Amino acid sequence: MRAFGWLILILSVLGLVVASNVFFVVRQSQQAIVLEVGRPVRLINEPGGPDEAGLHMKIPVYQQVEIIDKRNLGLDIEGIEVLASDQRRLRVDAFVRWRINDPLRYYQRFRTETAASDQLNRITTSAIREVLGDVPVPEIVSGQRAQLMGRIRKSVNDGLAADGVDIIDVRIRQADLPTEVAEGVYNRMRTARLQEAQRIRSEGEERARLIRAQAEREKTVIEAQAREQSSKIRGEGDAKASETYAAAYNKDPEFFRFQRALIACETAIQEGTQVIVGPDALGICDQFFDSARSAGAPR
Repeated sequence: MRAFGWLILILSVLGLVVASNVFFVVRQSQQAIVLEVGRPVRLINEPGGPDEAGLHMKIPVYQQVEIIDKRNLGLDIEGIEVLASDQRRLRVDAFVRWRINDPLRYYQRFRTETAASDQLNRITTSAIREVLGDVPVPEIVSGQRAQLMGRIRKSVNDGLAADGVDIIDVRIRQADLPTEVAEGVYNRMRTARLQEAQRIRSEGEERARLIRAQAEREKTVIEAQAREQSSKIRGEGDAKASETYAAAYNKDPEFFRFQRALIACETAIQEGTQVIVGPDALGICDQFFDSARSAGAPR
């Protein structure tokens, strides 16, 4: 019984070994190439063909199977140095989305995904430098980026068309100036902005001076016109007053002589002349009134 048990175990192990060398599984996301002594003889679950995912058989030792990815693949490319058409350098990071559309050509050309990625990296880097080198930096950073990416994708596709690889998309993730160049650009931009601010400030000061000068001229003209108008009105007023005074004087000369005497007396009092007032006389004012009457009497 013990020998029979060992026999069963040995046969089971041999069965597993044989099964692992005879049967293989191809998933939905995979495609396979069956090789006979290194020569491709059959494709399984290839793009555009029938769905052949599942369990398959091969002849042990005589046949080998290469499993190839059927999904969209990605490749990140970092640190690409680009010299734009305006002689400014950029550091570009990009990514590529690609797939294997002809597994037989892909296997014959690359054999491994690592070799394919290396070739894709070289061709994409060259295409990016060639396309971006024809345009200035502003166009790369914020201009016609979609058109540039289309040109890069076409160039990479053309370079890999015979290798069973299809480029789905190429995109720039980041485009920056190198650190030392960025510092220089920042300094130049800062200097330019300071110069622009100084120019605007100077223009503002010049306009302010012109406005102040114009205001001063207008002020002088307005004051001169006001003085002229004032003198004219004052002259007209004096003339009217003289005319009125003369007309009134001619109506009652005696009254106006008396009025002038009062004014003269008031003036004398304001200048500090003492007035002695007695019970029967008015002092200097009586004398002044007498002389005024004598001077005003008809001759």
